[in-house]
Amino acid sequence: MSLIGGLVYRDPTRTIEEGRLSLGRITDPRADRGTGIALPGALFKTDGDQAVCAQWDGAAAAAVLDLTNLDEIRGSSEVEPAIRVLEGAYRRDGFRFLAGLRGAFVLALWWPGSRRLLLAADRFGIRRLYYAATPEGIAFGTRVSVPLALQGTTRAVDTEAVYSYLNFSTIPAPQTIYRAVRRLPPGHFLEWEDGRLRVEPYWEMRYTERAVSRASASASLRRHTEEAVGDALSGADPKHTGAFLSGGTDSSTVVGLMTRLTGERVNAFSIGFHEARYDELQYAELTARHFDAAHYTRVVTADDAFSCLPEVLEAYDEPFGDNSALPSFLCARLARETGMRMLLAGDGGDEIFGGNDRYRREQVLARYHLIPGAIRHRLIEPILSAVTPGRMDLLGKAQRYVGRASLPNPDRFFSTEFFIARERLRLLHPDFLGAVTPDGPVRIARRHFAAVTAWSELNRLLYVDLRIAIGDNDLFKVTRMADLAGIAVRFPMLDPRLVEFTATLPAWHKVRGTEKRYLFKRAFSTLLPAATLAKVKHGFGLPISGWLRSHGPFRELARDTLLSRQSRERGYFMPGVMEELFRLHEDDRTPFYGDLLWSLLMLELWHRHHGDSA
Repeated sequence: MSLIGGLVYRDPTRTIEEGRLSLGRITDPRADRGTGIALPGALFKTDGDQAVCAQWDGAAAAAVLDLTNLDEIRGSSEVEPAIRVLEGAYRRDGFRFLAGLRGAFVLALWWPGSRRLLLAADRFGIRRLYYAATPEGIAFGTRVSVPLALQGTTRAVDTEAVYSYLNFSTIPAPQTIYRAVRRLPPGHFLEWEDGRLRVEPYWEMRYTERAVSRASASASLRRHTEEAVGDALSGADPKHTGAFLSGGTDSSTVVGLMTRLTGERVNAFSIGFHEARYDELQYAELTARHFDAAHYTRVVTADDAFSCLPEVLEAYDEPFGDNSALPSFLCARLARETGMRMLLAGDGGDEIFGGNDRYRREQVLARYHLIPGAIRHRLIEPILSAVTPGRMDLLGKAQRYVGRASLPNPDRFFSTEFFIARERLRLLHPDFLGAVTPDGPVRIARRHFAAVTAWSELNRLLYVDLRIAIGDNDLFKVTRMADLAGIAVRFPMLDPRLVEFTATLPAWHKVRGTEKRYLFKRAFSTLLPAATLAKVKHGFGLPISGWLRSHGPFRELARDTLLSRQSRERGYFMPGVMEELFRLHEDDRTPFYGDLLWSLLMLELWHRHHGDSA
């Protein structure tokens, strides 16, 4: 894992105590590895292969850099260290230089003379940067506990962040689990100068939706995607570079384009399960055969997943409830054990090409508004309002459809989500509920929905997912698990030029009627197997619901943890709620309650491994 951290006081004469700044957990004896720079009233530390720390006349810096266009940025300055090139770009272009960086990065530039600090994070959130500020100074780091080195901060848990986690299974920026610490949102910079702080975006997504023919759009999409994969391969040794291969369209496209660009057999890595509902190895094997990839697979058992749980819990220093983190880690570890140094991942494709099933459901709901308003408001809605709620016949289904379809977006888009918020009165303890904003989760979605420049609602929703599903969840999952496995990861589908190109496409090129990935399927029809393009989206899930029910160690861990006095005394839930959730889970053959219990388990285990023990 590549780490950076820094502590800056307003008073340049103030001494920073030995051991005050730690890059990992405060209790971690390995926390003082790596290199550091001590300056008047300031200290910077770095550790890891992609972390750099440097000092020169008038400036100092710490950064984690995995840029795919570094040579382009260097220009003729080939002998200059990368970090000095970036500082020079800032002097020349100001904050605008950040928008020219492609790839993953977090960056801290410090000018001791003016006591000015610049922090920045890449535009999609591949790398995370946390910070805390008080009247005495500012601290930052790539792990959430690092800014707590600043005196005046505490480890008090943010109840609003807990409530967000209960609904998202992750904590959305700028919140963090600690009240004193914020996360710099993707695509933003922070400027701190002698105690004055501002946070602003340096890049914003704009959906311009220009008219273009399907043939022209398809050709451009193929070109941009191939260039994105090519950029992701820059500086990589093909012999030691591979790809995650789930068998879905995005990972299959990455493998196919890697094959075309390198002219060599691609190393592809897949995870399967004995549980048929979750196993997609047949599609991964189809892709591997189609492109003659060197295919490495592993069938994961409940015992495998349980054995790696302690490592995963240690890696996530904030609560994280996406159970697909476990297979992501096992897949990355398989690649590392095979000799890989880097993997390419397909994350982001759904959100730029229109590949999520929710987008298709949204189109079905949006069709209700094609009916003239007078008919909807004066005929349909009055009739359905008289129907007894909960009926399972056609009228009951019509009532539920119209009820959802009548909501404005993004409320409509999330109307079946946020279970804890929807059921808060019967689930949450009154004291906890009184300390949070009841509609806080949907407010977060509304903020992103309103912030983006876009004509169509579909593109606005794609942007919401780019910020929450990708920036707050998926990238945290994959990057942190790859770090844990000791392997680098890049995301070609999040190449800025590709993403910005898809923002010029009309929404109907992404989802047309109820067909997802309308343009994508036609653009890559000659590259991908027909069965891959036609397959139903599966996702990279884990059969955790069944394991919590039938696998002894998982079942015991969940019940012993969530039904314990320690868990009850957190004060989040009403008495008896956990027992009721376990009863519902026993009788439910869907993953719903199992996934929910897993998310709650991860929260309680975070408290025990990171919160209480610190």
